[in-house]
Amino acid sequence: MIKSPIKVKLSSTVIVLLKWGVDKLPKSINKKPLKNYDYRVMLVKRSNQIKFFPSAHVFPGGAVDENDNSKEWEQVIEKPIPSNLSIRISALREIFEETNFFLDKNEKLINDKNKPIIEKLQSDLMNKETSKTNNFLLNFIKDSGIKLKLDQLYQWARWITPILGPKQTHRFDTYFYVIPIYQYPESCKIDGTENVEMDWLSPEEALEEHRIGKISLPPPTWFTFHQLSKCHTIDQVIELAKERDSLDILYDPIMTKPTIPSNASTNLPQERYQVLSGDYIYEQEKQKQQQQQQSSDSSTNPNSNSNPNPNLNPSHKNRIITRSRIGDLNDQFSWIYEYQNNIPGSVDSQIDGANTILPPKL
Repeated sequence: MIKSPIKVKLSSTVIVLLKWGVDKLPKSINKKPLKNYDYRVMLVKRSNQIKFFPSAHVFPGGAVDENDNSKEWEQVIEKPIPSNLSIRISALREIFEETNFFLDKNEKLINDKNKPIIEKLQSDLMNKETSKTNNFLLNFIKDSGIKLKLDQLYQWARWITPILGPKQTHRFDTYFYVIPIYQYPESCKIDGTENVEMDWLSPEEALEEHRIGKISLPPPTWFTFHQLSKCHTIDQVIELAKERDSLDILYDPIMTKPTIPSNASTNLPQERYQVLSGDYIYEQEKQKQQQQQQSSDSSTNPNSNSNPNPNLNPSHKNRIITRSRIGDLNDQFSWIYEYQNNIPGSVDSQIDGANTILPPKL
């Protein structure tokens, strides 16, 4: 459990990898020749009406709700029951709500015969009021007589929303899952409410479209694509995902701005840091929080230790630097990034130096 002064909500997002082939693909899908990779990744474009990263391209997903926590889900899941079942159920539900396909047994659950039933299920799930008292998705799976297998969802990482300011009401603890699919789900379509477009892009394509300003990627999405870019086949991604799944990798960034020397030029670019575990600034801040906690506990526990850690290394960096291609950090669509990591043995040291290199001005 994450300790936070702001409420933390569980959520999931799914990195859907499609083994690429040009057969049986709808006319609207990206059919450009695929270079350097044998897979593409599903991205959805968020509506411009959404407050958090409007119009950004993201992996589909959303918050865990009460229905996802029902113990009855164990009746329709193949054994052994995987860990964090409610979070995996939220991934199943959110993918279905947003893109109209199931992460397992899709061809059996969605077909021409039950099209009216699927349409009603989608409508029921979108009605948040009636969904509070009815577990529509669970009932549909039960009625189908099919048991789902969700252990092929591999946990890639967890990202915690950073503390952003005094008006922030909650943070998300988001589990990023990877799942491979080897046939295009013909029922797949966008919901048209939260999301307005769907794209399938390789890591190289996604990073290039972000570089030229065609799409906007939030920091975790950009960062994840750089991680995926080291895997050129879907099999390589799954092998790495299995390894990462066993490590329970957590990104709990702290937002900060660089210290500007008093004699510095006023023309320095605007920057914002998301510092991660191992970064000197991150460890300093965590130590400060620990000392504050120990200080508050000292009245009941006089033996509590609040000595500073002498082993912090001021040269250590593990951070995502955010800049704006138009010089305005308030415009999220304009964000570009650089990643710095010189932490010995870090799982992400291989993407140190990843950078959004802007195209030259004409």
